Amino acid sequence: VEHMVAPVLYLEGNGLGDGATASIRMLRAAKNRFGSAEEVGVYSMNSSPGDGRVGGRLIPVSDPSSLFLSSRMDEDDVDGCAVSVQLEGLRPITVEVQALVSGGVGGGGGGGAASAYAGRRVADGISQQRLLLILAVLQKRCGIQFRRMDVYVNVVSGIQISRSYGRRQGTESDLAVAVSLVSSLTDIAVRSDTCFVGEIGLLGELRQVASLEKRVKEARRMGFSRIISPPQFRQTKGWRKGGRSKSYASTSSNYSGIEWIQCNTILEALNAGLVSELKMRKGGNRKRHQKQVESESPTLTKSPNESWDEWRVRKNKQLQIILDDADEGEED
Repeated sequence: VEHMVAPVLYLEGNGLGDGATASIRMLRAAKNRFGSAEEVGVYSMNSSPGDGRVGGRLIPVSDPSSLFLSSRMDEDDVDGCAVSVQLEGLRPITVEVQALVSGGVGGGGGGGAASAYAGRRVADGISQQRLLLILAVLQKRCGIQFRRMDVYVNVVSGIQISRSYGRRQGTESDLAVAVSLVSSLTDIAVRSDTCFVGEIGLLGELRQVASLEKRVKEARRMGFSRIISPPQFRQTKGWRKGGRSKSYASTSSNYSGIEWIQCNTILEALNAGLVSELKMRKGGNRKRHQKQVESESPTLTKSPNESWDEWRVRKNKQLQIILDDADEGEED
């Protein structure tokens, strides 16, 4: 049917928000033959009559960013909460991302059931695949373990930042999701005056997003004094032999009254956005610990009754559990 009509419009809104945001509706254009399909309309559903007017009308919302952050706790620095600037069509909108990381309540079976419990992953407002990708990058590139932990991520007010309608969208809030996850895991609060924008790559780098200056201006308009993002322009000079480029440190500058911090990696952004820096172990400690465990642990030796494939699988599982327990002991 979409090929037979000129415009295709979607009116979103399921009433999952709270307070003033429960009646928010978004009008998106998936196809528009006579105009731009990038525009997004934000409306409020007036379900009860008042002042002599008939209820059930759609009232345009002129400032959705202020409405979405109306219930935010911005007076104190809290853990597990970060704000990002999402581009809905051509309009920048601030969204609040909350995360909760707790000990796995589903792994209390005791014995092998508790050690085999991987943790629950629940995402509301972002795609489940994107959450798993961010967790994998944090574990691989930053050494931050979420094993046997329950992870919950929620975008406040019921906003879906992963809707694309054929266009890639929602990845610019990856940094806010990662900061809220690490903050909840480590109990280190996020600076309430800081906004986060950036896509996370598989190598742990921050990748550029579209309309970065427009997002910075929106963060300044909403009262934030700092914003952390990937570099606006990548350095192309200084290529080394073999095609590798030199590494550049994060930079900070004042842009129209807001401190704009441009970071290259996710670890730099985490240390800049949290109230205190993360205490990371040196890179070679885990490998040296793995070799020591393999040589000293008698449970990792091969028994005569098992094949080589069975022994490798059992050794890798036991080794992963031992190393994760050692990581948790060092963090405590």
